[in-house]
Amino acid sequence: MTGSTLRIFLSLSLGIVLTIPAGRAQPDSPTRQRPGCATEAQPDQLQNLSQEGDLILASGRLAKLAGIRLPSEAPYREQALAWLQARRGEPILVQAAARPDRWNRISVRIRSSDRTSSLVWSHGLVEAGLAITDAGLDETFCEPELLAFEATARERRLGLWADDRYKPLDVNRPEHLRDRIGSFVLVEGRVRSVGERKQRTYLNFGGLWAEDFTIIIPKKTWKQMSDRGMGAEALKGQRIRARGILQPWQGTAFSIVIPDMIERLEGGRLPR
Repeated sequence: MTGSTLRIFLSLSLGIVLTIPAGRAQPDSPTRQRPGCATEAQPDQLQNLSQEGDLILASGRLAKLAGIRLPSEAPYREQALAWLQARRGEPILVQAAARPDRWNRISVRIRSSDRTSSLVWSHGLVEAGLAITDAGLDETFCEPELLAFEATARERRLGLWADDRYKPLDVNRPEHLRDRIGSFVLVEGRVRSVGERKQRTYLNFGGLWAEDFTIIIPKKTWKQMSDRGMGAEALKGQRIRARGILQPWQGTAFSIVIPDMIERLEGGRLPR
C-alpha cells in the first residue's frame, strides 16, 4: 500500500483530516460503527456457488457479499468466481443482514478464520480488481474502506480496471453514457446546478435537459447527505465521482439511495 493510499484509508477509517492529491476521493464524514453493522459473527463455510454467482453456505443460507458488485463480463467475472471457489471449505466468520433480499439472499460480510488468514473477502476481491464497490446494494453501507481499496486497484490498473469498459465515464460525453444504459457505471464530472424539490433533489451536470446527465436523490438520502456536509452549497461546482445503474431519463440519469455512492474529488470549483 503506497503512502498516499494509506493516508486515504486512515482518513476513511478514523476520520482524520488529511490533504488528498488531486483526483482522489475525499471522505465526507468520519467512519463510525454504523447502525445495523455490528452484527454477531457466526462460523460457517462456503459450500458452493449458484449459477448466478451467489454464495451457498454450509448452513443452508444463500448469500451475497455486502457492498460489492462482481463484474458482469468475461474474463473478470470468471476470475472473480474462481477467487471465491478457491475458498470453498475454508472456515469463515459470517456477519449477516437481518433479512434477505427479494431473491432470498442474505447480505453478508465474510472473514477467513483459519490460523493463517483473517482476510475479509470483499476487501480481497476489490483489492485484486475483481469487484466494484456498490454502496447502494444494502440499507447500510458498512465498509466505506472499500472505496480506498478500489481507488488503489484502479490506480494500479488491476483486474477489471485495465479495461476501458469499467473506467469512470466523463459526464460531458453523452454518447458514451447512452451506450452504457442499463449498466452499473462510475461517472465523473462537475455539478453545474442543484435542484431541490419536495420529494427529491437533482444534481445537474449541464444545461441541455434532453441530453445531459442527472443524479436523482430521494428526500431521505438528501437529508443524510446534507447532515454529512454534502448539501447544495458543498456540491455545486464540485467535481464528483458517482456510481449507479444508468437509465434513460432526459438524457441519462441514475438514482442514489446511500450517500456513499457519491465521492467528492479535488480539482477546484467552477468560477462564480
